[in-house]
Amino acid sequence: MTEPLRTERTFGVTAELRPIQRRNLLAFRNSEVYPDVLDVLEMVCIETETKLINTDPADEPAVLANHRMAKAAWQMFTHMQQKIEAESQLYLRSVAQQPPVPELTSTEQWVENVLNPIRPAPEEEDYVGV
Repeated sequence: MTEPLRTERTFGVTAELRPIQRRNLLAFRNSEVYPDVLDVLEMVCIETETKLINTDPADEPAVLANHRMAKAAWQMFTHMQQKIEAESQLYLRSVAQQPPVPELTSTEQWVENVLNPIRPAPEEEDYVGV
Protein backbone atom coordinates (compact mmCIF):
# COMPACT_ATOMS: atom_id res chain seq x y z
CA MET A 1 0.00 0.00 0.00
CA THR A 2 1.37 3.39 -0.88
CA GLU A 3 1.18 6.35 1.40
CA PRO A 4 -1.17 9.17 0.39
CA LEU A 5 0.33 12.33 -1.08
CA ARG A 6 1.33 14.84 1.55
CA THR A 7 -0.52 18.06 0.90
CA GLU A 8 -0.19 19.57 4.36
CA ARG A 9 2.51 19.99 6.97
CA THR A 10 3.17 16.89 9.03
CA PHE A 11 6.71 17.72 10.15
CA GLY A 12 7.19 20.39 12.81
CA VAL A 13 8.49 23.80 11.81
CA THR A 14 11.48 23.51 14.16
CA ALA A 15 11.73 19.71 14.14
CA GLU A 16 14.96 17.93 13.25
CA LEU A 17 15.49 14.58 11.63
CA ARG A 18 16.20 11.62 13.89
CA PRO A 19 19.56 9.87 13.44
CA ILE A 20 17.88 6.90 11.75
CA GLN A 21 16.24 9.26 9.25
CA ARG A 22 19.62 10.81 8.50
CA ARG A 23 21.13 7.34 8.08
CA ASN A 24 18.33 6.44 5.66
CA LEU A 25 18.95 9.64 3.69
CA LEU A 26 22.64 8.79 3.45
CA ALA A 27 21.78 5.32 2.17
CA PHE A 28 19.30 6.84 -0.30
CA ARG A 29 21.88 9.44 -1.40
CA ASN A 30 24.41 6.69 -2.11
CA SER A 31 21.94 4.29 -3.74
CA GLU A 32 21.49 3.66 -7.43
CA VAL A 33 17.93 5.02 -7.11
CA TYR A 34 18.99 8.58 -6.20
CA PRO A 35 19.89 9.67 -9.76
CA ASP A 36 16.53 8.29 -10.95
CA VAL A 37 14.66 10.38 -8.38
CA LEU A 38 16.68 13.44 -9.43
CA ASP A 39 15.73 12.77 -13.04
CA VAL A 40 12.03 12.69 -12.13
CA LEU A 41 12.32 15.91 -10.13
CA GLU A 42 14.16 17.55 -13.01
CA MET A 43 11.39 16.40 -15.36
CA VAL A 44 8.88 18.24 -13.14
CA CYS A 45 11.00 21.40 -13.38
CA ILE A 46 11.18 21.09 -17.16
CA GLU A 47 7.41 20.53 -17.40
CA THR A 48 6.89 23.69 -15.35
CA GLU A 49 9.24 25.60 -17.66
CA THR A 50 7.43 24.21 -20.70
CA LYS A 51 4.16 25.53 -19.33
CA LEU A 52 5.83 28.95 -19.02
CA ILE A 53 7.18 28.76 -22.59
CA ASN A 54 3.74 27.86 -23.95
CA THR A 55 1.97 30.66 -22.09
CA ASP A 56 0.50 33.35 -24.32
CA PRO A 57 2.93 36.31 -24.08
CA ALA A 58 0.00 38.72 -24.21
CA ASP A 59 -1.29 37.28 -20.91
CA GLU A 60 1.20 39.08 -18.68
CA PRO A 61 -0.23 37.91 -15.31
CA ALA A 62 -0.11 34.27 -16.46
CA VAL A 63 3.46 34.68 -17.77
CA LEU A 64 4.59 36.16 -14.46
CA ALA A 65 2.77 33.47 -12.46
CA ASN A 66 4.28 30.66 -14.54
CA HIS A 67 7.71 32.28 -14.31
CA ARG A 68 7.44 32.31 -10.52
CA MET A 69 6.37 28.65 -10.53
CA ALA A 70 9.26 27.63 -12.81
CA LYS A 71 11.77 29.51 -10.68
CA ALA A 72 10.31 28.01 -7.50
CA ALA A 73 10.47 24.50 -8.97
CA TRP A 74 14.20 24.83 -9.76
CA GLN A 75 14.87 26.35 -6.35
CA MET A 76 13.11 23.41 -4.65
CA PHE A 77 15.05 20.98 -6.84
CA THR A 78 18.43 22.40 -5.87
CA HIS A 79 17.47 23.01 -2.24
CA MET A 80 16.32 19.40 -1.81
CA GLN A 81 19.66 18.14 -3.11
CA GLN A 82 21.55 20.47 -0.78
CA LYS A 83 19.38 19.46 2.20
CA ILE A 84 19.82 15.74 1.55
CA GLU A 85 23.59 16.24 1.30
CA ALA A 86 23.68 18.37 4.48
CA GLU A 87 21.62 15.87 6.50
CA SER A 88 23.79 13.00 5.23
CA GLN A 89 26.91 14.88 6.32
CA LEU A 90 25.38 15.52 9.76
CA TYR A 91 24.86 11.78 10.14
CA LEU A 92 28.41 10.99 9.05
CA ARG A 93 29.81 13.49 11.56
CA SER A 94 27.67 12.00 14.34
CA VAL A 95 28.99 8.48 13.84
CA ALA A 96 31.79 7.68 16.29
CA GLN A 97 35.21 7.69 14.71
CA GLN A 98 37.26 4.53 15.13
CA PRO A 99 40.32 5.11 17.32
CA PRO A 100 43.62 4.87 15.47
CA VAL A 101 45.35 1.54 15.82
CA PRO A 102 49.01 1.79 16.85
CA GLU A 103 51.55 0.29 14.45
CA LEU A 104 52.96 -3.12 15.29
CA THR A 105 56.47 -3.41 16.66
CA SER A 106 58.89 -5.61 14.71
CA THR A 107 58.38 -8.48 17.19
CA GLU A 108 54.60 -8.17 16.85
CA GLN A 109 54.96 -8.11 13.06
CA TRP A 110 57.00 -11.34 13.20
CA VAL A 111 54.39 -13.02 15.43
CA GLU A 112 51.59 -11.84 13.12
CA ASN A 113 53.48 -13.19 10.12
CA VAL A 114 53.91 -16.59 11.76
CA LEU A 115 50.23 -16.72 12.74
CA ASN A 116 48.99 -15.39 9.41
CA PRO A 117 51.21 -16.46 6.51
CA ILE A 118 49.19 -14.36 4.06
CA ARG A 119 50.50 -11.17 5.67
CA PRO A 120 53.54 -9.76 3.93
CA ALA A 121 56.82 -10.51 5.67
CA PRO A 122 58.41 -7.61 7.58
CA GLU A 123 61.49 -5.92 6.14
CA GLU A 124 64.70 -7.91 6.73
CA GLU A 125 66.41 -5.20 8.80
CA ASP A 126 63.33 -5.04 11.06
CA TYR A 127 63.02 -8.82 11.33
CA VAL A 128 64.11 -9.76 14.86
CA GLY A 129 62.73 -13.28 15.22
CA VAL A 130 62.08 -14.95 18.55
